[in-house]
Amino acid sequence: MSSHLIRSFVAVDVFSPEIVRGVRAIQQDLLEAGVLGRPVDPESLHITLIFLGELESPMVERVRECLSGIEVRPMRLLLRGVGYFPGGSRVNTIWIGVEDIDSRLMAVQREVVSRLSGLGFKPDKDFKPHITILRVKGIRNKPEVLSRLSQLSSHTVGEITVDRVKLKKSTLRPDGPIYEDLQVYGPTQSA
Repeated sequence: MSSHLIRSFVAVDVFSPEIVRGVRAIQQDLLEAGVLGRPVDPESLHITLIFLGELESPMVERVRECLSGIEVRPMRLLLRGVGYFPGGSRVNTIWIGVEDIDSRLMAVQREVVSRLSGLGFKPDKDFKPHITILRVKGIRNKPEVLSRLSQLSSHTVGEITVDRVKLKKSTLRPDGPIYEDLQVYGPTQSA
């Protein structure tokens, strides 16, 4: 008997009306410049602290328990600078950079990774906080898109304070992923 797998990750949600407006404007600008792809819903923006992969329910419960009681202090984040992966002239993912004003985001990410390392989870790369805003399928006018990305490289979207870390589930769908909170950790921890 095969168990249902849950695509899981630990993240910090980033939501405010100011951020949503700023991200929508950048997405629209880049789509008009020639990016062909799917914008991320600005109301679902998040910073992934660690991607856990496809987990069976008992492992999700173990992750939930490992993170129980984690201290999450308010984190001031500045969303500034639009960039892309993998780099050079290849554009697969467009993101907004995150500046950790008081270093609390980095501290909570290290704590999450430390707590989960006993379950065998390791980050797949160095943590570079960012928020994905566009998944690129192709580019119609590469010189124009690269020029716009260069112009946006120091653009400030806004500042936000967040005080919750979430264990999240991602359900992949043709029209984009659907995210669901499995557990919230913060000042008022809830199921």
